[in-house]
Amino acid sequence: MKNVHHSSIVQSVFWVFLLFCFMSCKKSATGNADTIVTTPGQTKPALKTNATGENAAPSEHINFSFPSGGIVKLQKIKIVQSANSSYFSVHNYPGGYCGFQQTSDPSYGTPNILISSLWDTNTAAGIYSSPSYLGAGTVSSRFGGEGDGTKTINPYKWKLNTWYNFAVRFWTIGGNIYVATFVQDLGTGNWFLTSTITRPDAMTSLGNGGDSFLENWEGYTYDGRYKRKMFLKDFWNLNLNNVWEKHTSRYFTANAGDSVRNGIYDRAFNSGYDSKEDAYFMEHGGNVTPSSAFGTGRTLNLPAQTNQGNAPVLTIGAVSTVTASYTSGTIKVNWTINSTKSPQYSSKVEILNSSGTVVNTSDVIQPERRSVSLTQSLPAGSYTARVTITDIFNQVSTAVTRSFSI
Repeated sequence: MKNVHHSSIVQSVFWVFLLFCFMSCKKSATGNADTIVTTPGQTKPALKTNATGENAAPSEHINFSFPSGGIVKLQKIKIVQSANSSYFSVHNYPGGYCGFQQTSDPSYGTPNILISSLWDTNTAAGIYSSPSYLGAGTVSSRFGGEGDGTKTINPYKWKLNTWYNFAVRFWTIGGNIYVATFVQDLGTGNWFLTSTITRPDAMTSLGNGGDSFLENWEGYTYDGRYKRKMFLKDFWNLNLNNVWEKHTSRYFTANAGDSVRNGIYDRAFNSGYDSKEDAYFMEHGGNVTPSSAFGTGRTLNLPAQTNQGNAPVLTIGAVSTVTASYTSGTIKVNWTINSTKSPQYSSKVEILNSSGTVVNTSDVIQPERRSVSLTQSLPAGSYTARVTITDIFNQVSTAVTRSFSI
């Protein structure tokens, strides 16, 4: 059984990372590659008996540049055509990436999965990445062969013709970096944290670039017959000074040097800006051909998005409910959050006495945390638990309180 796709990325030097992103990635189908699932209504093209090579659809990238390094990368994606062995990568940053895949591996219960990966700091030296948190249904495993690291996969069941928000949040604690991947279904508004992955590293941000790619990772089954298409828009970078930035330039490239792998589909690529969608698109495979703007080349500079605005439109994270109790010297506080509001990044729980004085506090960066136990002997009386969260975009919620008595 082959692993789900992981493409080569140089981890520590960003310009080298961007260069490697132009290379084609052939590793890692899952399951039976001969079982092809196409977009509903997409007919199965006939094989060309005189085809040579692996006949994969060409790998494609849109590379974005921002003024400075970011602690949050935020972008929307909509997939309108797909087939097995497809990777719709939304965020590709130094050392990792995340996005949607369609796979033929039946073990996930759905072909439409969500993947997030982080490379090791130094595999040879035994400095590995590892999962810090796995969301509901998410599984984790090691990968290797084109770099080594940790991958997390969730049976997310993403849908065609639906916009999704992808947010990657970065932070550091005690010499380790943490990267959490969040997805919002814009049809329902619900956010989902699929995983947080960590590793020892001196990185201070996710870098000042951004790379989104479309890849058909198995070519030997003539997967290039099937057209794949994705839209991308509203790419934002939250820098270290908590300022939102738009990309200052962006360009498309179809991987060069892959003519043997791509075979008859080597020129089956295209990209551009769609004014109706107010979004960039990438498509490849099937009967796709480059627009006249490409000439005989494989790269294309792309214009600025027309209606992106000056900052992303965001909700503020919100605490929904709080419960609090005291038993035998332990204060227990639980809370829930509104899943349609911006996700939790950190939580602050304060215990106040009847005079309003804070007698205990827990302040933790942990997006998944929804409870805390504080050890403290308290005299009889009335107390209040006050819970405030900071969301992944560094916005502070309204505090919610709950009274309890001893």
